[in-house]
This record gives sequence, structure tokens and C-alpha cells, in this order.
Amino acid sequence: MSSQQKYWDNKIKIWSDSSYRRRNGQFNLIEYIAGFFRGPINGRLLIAYKFLCPLVKDKILADFGCGTGEFCFRILRCKPQRIIGMDISSVAVKEASRKAASQGISKNLFFIQKDIAKSNLPYFNYAVGLGFIDYLSEEELKLLFKKLKGKKFFFSFPEKKLSLINFFHLIYLKLQNCPGAYKYSKEEFKRIIPADMPYHFYEEDRMQFLTNL
Repeated sequence: MSSQQKYWDNKIKIWSDSSYRRRNGQFNLIEYIAGFFRGPINGRLLIAYKFLCPLVKDKILADFGCGTGEFCFRILRCKPQRIIGMDISSVAVKEASRKAASQGISKNLFFIQKDIAKSNLPYFNYAVGLGFIDYLSEEELKLLFKKLKGKKFFFSFPEKKLSLINFFHLIYLKLQNCPGAYKYSKEEFKRIIPADMPYHFYEEDRMQFLTNL
């Protein structure tokens, strides 16, 4: 089991409850406070939904780093043929699968535990990753984008720059003993992404996205 998997197995439920401000969630003081700084987490979900909903009808969508399935359950309204949620955390996958089964929608939603950076990818038409590439090293990103040649993708990313939010986030990661979290500048992405792969940056509500849609 990798250190990232251990980290997210222990943290995913608390993180998810805090990020989406679930009233019945159980989280500690640090996560409670951190939740007030996580408005962009729900915001980026809504932006991704806006982009992908008109495209995914009768298509296969892969959600990289799906967590407990927040985006998967929402985008299901847009009638994709199938959604494949993938996450490094077995705890996240188990919880997402449980929710899908309880709602009787397991036929359209399929969740698998996978270290995406180190594994072969299933067939899909579109890929989305919200808070996913933040946890990949430069070498892992290079491998990922090689696998994505010919595929459509929409990824959020926290841009590397001096800001108060980034400073507080760094402190939070240190306190939580996160085994690996990364921020990249747009110039760094130009070096990481294959030169022959089309893509562009998109910004909305001060949130950054990397896409070829």
C-alpha cells in the first residue's frame, strides 16, 4: 500500500464531510476550520459540470480521483452511458460504491480502486479530475499525459504562485503529514505536457483549469 493510499484511506471521509459542509459529518477542529477555505472545491465541481454536461450524453466519463463520488453522482443527471470513478483510496471507492448501490444506480456508475498514475487506463471518451493532478509528481504527470493522447480531459489545478491561500494550504499539508502535494505554474505545464498535445488554460472565479475541450 502506497503512502498516498494510506493517507487518503485515513482522511477521505473527514475531508469530504468538511469540504462539502455536511451537517452530519464528523471532523476535527482543523478540518472544521479548513472547510471555510474550501469554497473552490464545490465551485470547481459546478464549473466542470457546466463544461461536461452537454458533452457526455451516451458517452463514457472517467473521474480521476473521484473520492466518494460527489461529481459522479451529479453528472449522472446528464445521461452518460457510463461513469467510471477511480481513486487511490479503497475507503473512498467502498463508500462511493455503497452510495451507488443504495440508490439503485450501480449499473451506470462503476468505482474502482486504482493508482491512476501507475496503471493502465480503461476505455473512456472524457476524463475529469478535480483536485487530482495536485497530488501527482512531475514524472507522474508526464506519464499521465502520454496516456491521455487522443482523449478529452478537464482538470482543475491550484496554480503555483505567492498567495495567502497557498501559504495556509502549505501549513495545513504539513500539519496533516501529507505525503505529496504539488502546485505547478503554467510555464511548468508547458514543459510537462507533450509538445504535440493540444490544450489550453481556462480561468473562472479565480479557479484554474487545464483542458482540451
